[in-house]
Amino acid sequence: MRLGLAAVLALASLPMAPGARAAPVDYQLTPTHSFVHFEWPHAGLSTLRGRFDKVSGRVTLDRAAGQGKGSIELRLDSVNTGRVALDAALRQGLGAEAPAVARFEIESLRVKDERPTAALGRLVWRQLALPLELRADHFNCYFNPLLRREVCGGEFQASVEPSALGLVLDPAWGLGGPIVLRVQVEAIRQDPASEEGS
Repeated sequence: MRLGLAAVLALASLPMAPGARAAPVDYQLTPTHSFVHFEWPHAGLSTLRGRFDKVSGRVTLDRAAGQGKGSIELRLDSVNTGRVALDAALRQGLGAEAPAVARFEIESLRVKDERPTAALGRLVWRQLALPLELRADHFNCYFNPLLRREVCGGEFQASVEPSALGLVLDPAWGLGGPIVLRVQVEAIRQDPASEEGS
């Protein structure tokens, strides 16, 4: 869920290399390091935790202007709580018995001291276009010597009401209250300018 990905926005925090041109740069999320986790109170006793296993997307950043935009896609049918029956109920509640995609459209970044602190946009899914803000818990960027690319990532979060998502489950599951989304993302710079020695 609009989750998302915002962490990629961490990229804006790195200083530009000497002589690098100020221009928008593309970054692509890595599917093996990008997931959306969720937490949902259970009967006032404990917290149900799960995740969506399939997340992808791209973000474009303009460091000089402190701006960015992008699109993050979340496969709703990849929900995974470790409980087969509950996963089936969640897929049904989300209308995702077959492959279904929710898209987080990043429209702007909130930046402080050249560091993104939040990603703002809309969660688009079925007939829904829900305004959403992902707040940064932390992020970091570094030059990956194996990929020969700059890699950035971090953790972001938001809280949403199930009713805002149109998500209704049988009360017997005992799940209620706001759902906390925790977005784990890593992204790789796509242009050759990030290669060492370029």
